[in-house]
Amino acid sequence: MLPRRSRPLACLLILGGLLAACSAGGGPPRASVQAPNGGASYYNPPWNMYSPQTDVEVGKQAAAQAEKQLPMLHNSSAAHYLTDLGDKLAQHMPGPQFPFNFHFVNQKEINAFALPGGPVFVNVGAVCAAANEAQLAGVVAHEESHVALRHSTSIASKQQLAQVPLAILGGVAGSGTAAQIANLGAQMVVGGVFLKYSRDMESQADALGAQVMNAAGYDPRQMAQFFETLEAQGGSQSVQFLSDHPNPGNRRAAIEEEIPKLGSHPPYRDDSPQFEQLKSSLCGRH
Repeated sequence: MLPRRSRPLACLLILGGLLAACSAGGGPPRASVQAPNGGASYYNPPWNMYSPQTDVEVGKQAAAQAEKQLPMLHNSSAAHYLTDLGDKLAQHMPGPQFPFNFHFVNQKEINAFALPGGPVFVNVGAVCAAANEAQLAGVVAHEESHVALRHSTSIASKQQLAQVPLAILGGVAGSGTAAQIANLGAQMVVGGVFLKYSRDMESQADALGAQVMNAAGYDPRQMAQFFETLEAQGGSQSVQFLSDHPNPGNRRAAIEEEIPKLGSHPPYRDDSPQFEQLKSSLCGRH
C-alpha cells in the first residue's frame, strides 16, 4: 500500500498515462483493414478504451432491454428480409467481425439505431419512408457503420476518462468488467446518452456506409436522398432518427465527392420485388 503522501503522485502518473494513451490513439490495437474493392479506406475508428468483445457483451445486454421496452414486430418473412439485407451489407464491412443481428420495431416513426457489437433495430416507419430498397440499405449500412467504428463505446470511453480524476482522487477502485458491462448496457437502451452521435461520427458513418453500399451493389446517393427526404419532412422536430443522428452538413455533396474513391462495384440494383412486397405488407401502400 502506498504511503499517504505518495498517493497524489501515483494518481497523477495513472491519469497521465491514460491521457497519453488517449492523445496517441490508444485502446485495443486496430486490425489491418483492406478497403473493399480497391477503394479508399474509410475505417478509422476513434479512440476506445474497451475491447471489441466488450462491445458485443454490452450490445447483448442493451438489446435485451430494448426488446422488453419496444413493440417488436413479430413477422418471420419481414425478419428474414431484413436479415438478408443486413448480412449482404455486413460482409463488406471492415474492422472486427461483429455478430450483426437485425430487428424490426413496430412503430410508424421513422427511426433506426444500432447498439455496440451488432444489434441493429429498424422501425417499420423507415420502410414506409424509403422509396426503394437502396434507401433502406442506406439506413442499415449507416447503422452498421456506427457498430464497426465502435462509436458508442468510444463515447463511453471519453466519458469514463473524464471521470477518472474524481474516481482516483476519491479512492474509488475501478469496478469489475462485468459491472462495467452491466452499467454500459443499462445506459445504452433507447434514448440513452450513448446513442447521441456527434456530427463527425455521422460523417464517418456516412462515408463508410456509402462504401459498403457501393461494394454491395447499391447506389450510395440513395442514402443521401433518404436523409434529404427526412429533412424535407420537418427534420429533427418530427423525425427521431435525425434527432439522434445530427446532420453533418450537405450529405449529398459529400457522398458525391467520395464516389470516385469508393472502388469498383457490381451493377447498381436499387430496388427489388422483395422490398416492394415488404413495403406493401407493412405499410399498406407503395
